[in-house]
This record gives sequence, structure tokens and C-alpha cells, in this order.
Amino acid sequence: MASKPGILTDWPWTPLGNFKYAILAPWAIHATYSYLTKDEKERDFSHFLIFPFLIWRMIHNQLWISLSRYRTAKGNNRIVDKGIEFEQVDRERHCYIL
Repeated sequence: MASKPGILTDWPWTPLGNFKYAILAPWAIHATYSYLTKDEKERDFSHFLIFPFLIWRMIHNQLWISLSRYRTAKGNNRIVDKGIEFEQVDRERHCYIL
């Protein structure tokens, strides 16, 4: 797994951990309650417009993680138990010097 995932795979609230549910749950409960209790003319559907984006983000994230791990899970890669030689290290270290 990458130590720093890409910009499209990391949620903005990842540092919050499980505290994100304490932030999101009251908003979802209030939106549902106000939608169910208000008159049909007073109902505001705009609170629910964020849910398709949240679901799309979760699906997109899962697809990219699954596709990136597919090649490793497929098993074609092998771990080679062979040390590297000094000439190889020296050649790779000086390859960017022009």
C-alpha cells in the first residue's frame, strides 16, 4: 500500500478517524427529520443532494483500490532473493547526472 495515497483516493476527513460519523450523523438525522415532518411545499431536498456524491466517492475509491491491487493479487510478481551488486547501485545513482 502506498504511504501517501493519491489525491482521488484520500478522503478530506481521513485525519478525523471515527469522529467523522459524529459530524455526519447529526446532519443526516436533521435532514431526514426535517424532510419527513415538514409540509410538502416546505420540504427542502437539497440536504440529500450530497448523498449521491458521497456514494460515488466511495465506489470510485473502492474501484481504484481494487484495480491497483489486482495485479499483485493475480500472483505474477515474484520476490527475488538476490542481492544487488555495487556496479548496479553505482550505475543507478549516476544515471541522472548529465
